[in-house]
Amino acid sequence: MLVNRNILTRNDAQVGNKKIRTPESAAAYDNYYSRLIKLIPAELIALYLAMDGIVSAMPQKQILLWVVFGIALVGGWFYLARVANVTRVAQRIITLMAFVIWVFVLGGPFAMLPWYDVNYGKLLVTLYTFFVPLFYK
Repeated sequence: MLVNRNILTRNDAQVGNKKIRTPESAAAYDNYYSRLIKLIPAELIALYLAMDGIVSAMPQKQILLWVVFGIALVGGWFYLARVANVTRVAQRIITLMAFVIWVFVLGGPFAMLPWYDVNYGKLLVTLYTFFVPLFYK
């Protein structure tokens, strides 16, 4: 069975592959908490952390961290479309932006930049995680 991580609205509730628009389907829409979970790119973060752990021990880690980040970012686009069945482009973009913020907080290739400060990332991930599910419906 394929996973469907599309965010459902009150006007666009879905059962299986069939869209339904009835008063009974109002309970099937995604609330704040389910939107929050669907917008956190847990699989991408896990992939990145695994590859980051391998690459960090290699001599060319500065370049390879950017390569790993790019691969995870591009791969995430296709993963969300094909495996997670996210059909809305805006939802994919928002999820990938969350991934970029998480990588920033973890350091990764961003830690090599002269202006990098993890505290900016911590602030950004907190605000982003709280506010995006409020406004993206």
